[in-house]
Amino acid sequence: MVGRRRFLGDLADMLGARQEQELVAVLVLRVPHIHEININYGYELADQVISEVQARVANALRDCDTVERLDESSFALVLPRLHGGAQAELAAAKIIQACKPRFIFGEHELSVQLAIGVALYPSDALDAAALLRCAELAAAQATDNPTDYGVYSPALEKRARSIHSYVLERALHEAIARDEIYLCLQPKIDLRSGTLVGAEALARWTRHNGEVVSPDIFIPLAERSSLIVQITMWTLNAALRSCGDYFERFPGFSVAVNLSPIALGDPDIFDFVSQAASIWCTDKCQLTLEITEGALIEDPEAAIAILDKFHSESIRLSIDDFGTGYSSLSQLGRLSVGELKIDKSFVMGVIDSERNAKIVRSVIDLAHNFGMTVVAEGIEDIETLQFLAGLGCDYGQGFFIGRPMTLDVFETWAAERAAEMSSAPAV
Repeated sequence: MVGRRRFLGDLADMLGARQEQELVAVLVLRVPHIHEININYGYELADQVISEVQARVANALRDCDTVERLDESSFALVLPRLHGGAQAELAAAKIIQACKPRFIFGEHELSVQLAIGVALYPSDALDAAALLRCAELAAAQATDNPTDYGVYSPALEKRARSIHSYVLERALHEAIARDEIYLCLQPKIDLRSGTLVGAEALARWTRHNGEVVSPDIFIPLAERSSLIVQITMWTLNAALRSCGDYFERFPGFSVAVNLSPIALGDPDIFDFVSQAASIWCTDKCQLTLEITEGALIEDPEAAIAILDKFHSESIRLSIDDFGTGYSSLSQLGRLSVGELKIDKSFVMGVIDSERNAKIVRSVIDLAHNFGMTVVAEGIEDIETLQFLAGLGCDYGQGFFIGRPMTLDVFETWAAERAAEMSSAPAV
């Protein structure tokens, strides 16, 4: 058994050695019911079955073809020097035919089913890892109809994403109970002085199997399944619990928590936020709730009513991703909002794009005219930071300042930042 990593190395070497006009096929062969054989007949017999499958497969191949075992129930085959995809499909059919006769081990006589996936280089993928993945997707399709083979097509990608989305949604229901959700903080600084003035609280998810799930994937999943309210409440509690020390160490420090349109529309959200602040002994002005323009567009009157309630409790309010919603400008004068966050799509091009520069300059002037402060998101270099500071932008976030960090990393970053600010001139 060579394992996936070593196989990919061998495959990359083979792809590099191919002649220009030749195709290379990768076939992934699975024995879907090997686990049932383990349970019913024991591991020793299951290993004999796998060895016999490998021997029959090898006998069905050409001398230049190779077969390597990836794990306990699957093999990867490499077929070089092909002149068309039909040759790879013929090889898959021959392997299936070779494994049709029953497997006899002493008193045990077994019928073994196979699932084979076929992918071609360079037509289906342009590197070893992608080629193996394509073959695995095709094998997954064939598993639905054992003793058959599947050929990779782009349509399998959509099917795989749909299945993965379903699996992730089910896992997300258990993620909080399993402590798979954790808190990260992204710092916010004063662009004039460079001092730390706050942080945005962000939920992150690493599954128990080690898979890191991007928030761009699991947040939309949470919104579709209504888990977003539960995740928002978890994030709020975790943020207030974790930032108590920063409220005391950094004058004016506030922690920001995002409220999606669904969370904002929850009838209990106001009471929950107030209770959470009381539980963690937080001065409510040290909490900022960030609301996207989308929340204002969907139901402006309801959104304005709940924002007014938060404002009456001295909770800070911020419009997130400002400039992407297009319709909240007419509502701006009616909102009890103290902060605008300029979307990173404008900030990241502000140096090279005169259009973006004009938009950013206009938003800063507009916000200041309404008595609001301005935060620029997506600052990724010193030139952008200095340009924004020159425009009068109040605060900034971005990878140049600091990426989202786990609590222990943020603690180190904040201490180092404070030391730098005490011994160096302002940014």
